[in-house]
Amino acid sequence: MQSGAITTSMAISMACMVMALLMAGACVILIRRCRRLGRYARRAVRHRAAIAQLRRSSELSAADRYWVQMRSANTPVLVTSPEGTILAASGPAIELFGYRTEQELRAICVADLYFNPADRLKSLSTPLLEHGHIRSSEFRMKRRDGRPVHVLTTVRVILAEGAMHYEGVLTDVTELRAAFDERQHLESQLNLAKKLELVGRLASGIAHEINTPMQFIGDNITFLKRAFAQLVVRLPAGGLPELLADVADAFAGSFEGVERVSETVRAMKEFAHPGDLDMAATDLNQAIRTILVVARSEYKHAAEVNLELGEIPPVNCTRAEINKVFLNLIVNAAHAIEESGKGRGTITIRSSASGPQVRFEIADTGCGIPATVLPRIFEPFFTTKAIGKGSGQGLAIARSVVRNHGGELEVASVVGQGTTFTITLPAADGLVATEAASGSLMLEDSIG
Repeated sequence: MQSGAITTSMAISMACMVMALLMAGACVILIRRCRRLGRYARRAVRHRAAIAQLRRSSELSAADRYWVQMRSANTPVLVTSPEGTILAASGPAIELFGYRTEQELRAICVADLYFNPADRLKSLSTPLLEHGHIRSSEFRMKRRDGRPVHVLTTVRVILAEGAMHYEGVLTDVTELRAAFDERQHLESQLNLAKKLELVGRLASGIAHEINTPMQFIGDNITFLKRAFAQLVVRLPAGGLPELLADVADAFAGSFEGVERVSETVRAMKEFAHPGDLDMAATDLNQAIRTILVVARSEYKHAAEVNLELGEIPPVNCTRAEINKVFLNLIVNAAHAIEESGKGRGTITIRSSASGPQVRFEIADTGCGIPATVLPRIFEPFFTTKAIGKGSGQGLAIARSVVRNHGGELEVASVVGQGTTFTITLPAADGLVATEAASGSLMLEDSIG
């Protein structure tokens, strides 16, 4: 009896579950059909509205239909008079230029939408009158807030209500133009890098070619000096003292000239050495000396260079990249001194070590950097120099190079007093600077 009651209860439960599932399925089907009916209803409403608009438009004149269709276009469209009056604009055109209503846009002259109003007269008026249309011409225009917008414009001449108008269909290509300009800039930088690499190779080759004849010249001058000394011995005592003094000065000047040329050649070969592209433990004090020889023409008329190089451990770095950082900072210091108008100044270069860190300071007595400009000097493409004098990339690349080496590039400046750039780099692994108690080697040099 109890078993029969359990069986009946289970059957009733299963039947209830089946009924619940059937009802749930029916609800899902009903909801889907309701949604489908809703879509059909909305389509019907739109279809009725389209039919009503079509009926109304059929009652309009051809000119009125044109203005209705133009204003309802899904793309930016502007219609202007030849004189520059904006007659009508589509919704996307109003949005493109940052205006709220067509009335606001029509209140200005179309020339006010161009960064250079002469572009419209030069590129539109004459070609339109000659050909009746312009296809895919790019213009630099501006929004209401002054921001630039690059548009690709196709313009044709139309006749409406007995008058001639210009109809322009616009395509916003601002992002494409920015990407294109960035690509062109990167390509120019790549081409410049290739040229610099080629110049470096040529410099290295030229240095090698100069070095050999300079050795001949040095050896021959040494021989002439010895031969002249032997001739002097055979001269009567006290004979020709002025000539002897002049010849001695000539020999001294010749040796000095040969030494300077040889020093420049060695620096060129060292600066352009292909092995400098690899990471290696590098003596950066020697790198500074080499760069000062290579860059002498950039600073010799503007400043004297004071070297205060302390004893530092080698730094694990790509020497070619660090050389460019030092070179950029030294040249910038020379330019700052020239721009100050205070005459010949001083560039001081210091090096020191503290534990595992190596520190370089490059200080100038130039014009300084205003506090409003200082936070931006490491931004790419930012420059205070005149057009053609700088690209605004030097300091941005310099900081990037230093940070890629695990270091930091910082700046401090006072207007009218000068600027100091500080480079901090980690020493090569396992190499630590000598303690100050052992005697710090200070080289005070004046390179003019």
